[in-house]
Amino acid sequence: MNPASTAPFDVAEQLSQTSHSDEYFKLLFDHFAERVDRHIQTDLYAQLMARYADVSKTLENTVQMLTRSDTLRRQAEDIAMLGNWTVDPQTEAIEWSDTMYTIFGIDRIRKPELSEMLQRVHPDDRAMVADASAEVFAGKPPQNITYRLRMPDGSTKWVYAQHMVQHNRLGEVQMLYGTLQDVTQVKQTERKLQRYNDDLEAMVQEKANELFASQVATIHALVKLAESRDDDTGEHIERMSRYSQYIAQALQQGSPYAEAIDDAFVRNIAMASPLHDIGKVGIPDGILLKPGRLSADEFAIMKTHVTIGYETLASVNQAYPGNGYLTMGMDIARYHHEKWDGSGYMDGLRGQEIPLSARILTLCDVYDALRSRRVYKEPFTHEKSVGIILEGKGTHFDPTLIDLFAAQHTTFEAIYNSAAHD
Repeated sequence: MNPASTAPFDVAEQLSQTSHSDEYFKLLFDHFAERVDRHIQTDLYAQLMARYADVSKTLENTVQMLTRSDTLRRQAEDIAMLGNWTVDPQTEAIEWSDTMYTIFGIDRIRKPELSEMLQRVHPDDRAMVADASAEVFAGKPPQNITYRLRMPDGSTKWVYAQHMVQHNRLGEVQMLYGTLQDVTQVKQTERKLQRYNDDLEAMVQEKANELFASQVATIHALVKLAESRDDDTGEHIERMSRYSQYIAQALQQGSPYAEAIDDAFVRNIAMASPLHDIGKVGIPDGILLKPGRLSADEFAIMKTHVTIGYETLASVNQAYPGNGYLTMGMDIARYHHEKWDGSGYMDGLRGQEIPLSARILTLCDVYDALRSRRVYKEPFTHEKSVGIILEGKGTHFDPTLIDLFAAQHTTFEAIYNSAAHD
């Protein structure tokens, strides 16, 4: 053992056996304290150096990670065309990332300015952007917006802007942050997809229209077939279209039903009125063409033409739900033998329970039937037909429609005479 390192302890042992002065003891203890202090400092220094080495290594790793992260961030921003910016609302000083220069088409050596940033906004979008910016500067919750930029070469860019506001303790706007992403390619892709969708929808609609037209042609062929069996003139359905259209137009001009009749109603009733007796294709000739009065059983069978016609049109309507023409045709086919007082068939509806289109058709059908030759009767004159119809006001017919008919019955006569000789 080194004598020097143990001397204080040997001296202390000797002190227990001999006597010395106070100064000697003071020197002895100072020497001891110095050695202990030197030992502690050496150990502490070694620990600090080890800790410094660990911290330095951690810091170096963190810097490397941040560097890699910043590089990846910049690469991601470039790929996504996503820039970020910061604005001091007090000085309007702006700082932004490199990608912002690319988006705005500004030289990187120039210092970005807020005014130049706003001048790049497309004139048609400038008011929207100005309003959004004013709200952000006022401290209101920011809204994300999409707008256009007008570039120096005249081209247009679409950008998507997001904002964030930082407030101080007083609630005042301290700093504004945001991102701006070039979404031009996204918009171009959206427009292409929209054009493709529009073209596809047009093609589908064209094919649907062709199929619908084919089915309508089949329906009208059935109507012609049904009418040709008990109509000597064969022009009943053309006149029904013209009667009903005329009444609908007159009601539209000024009547209690004006609000219920639009241009689509007028078009649909002109197209759908010939369908009223399509169900007669299902009635046997022995009943349909019987010259005398029908028996109760025969009349029960005759009445089924309204349900046959309704179900025929309903089957087509399943393929074209919501089609106004078919919907009105179904109402007309089923309800055109209902009466205002509820004594009609098949459902015994009364008053305005009966669809307006069917009420119009009832009047038109009765007038034309009275005027026409049938296997069971000769044609009536216009005057006699008008008299019979007027007697049915409030029982067989809608009073409002009869009032119109009474004032305009000569038009019915003109339609009948014109269509009968076309």
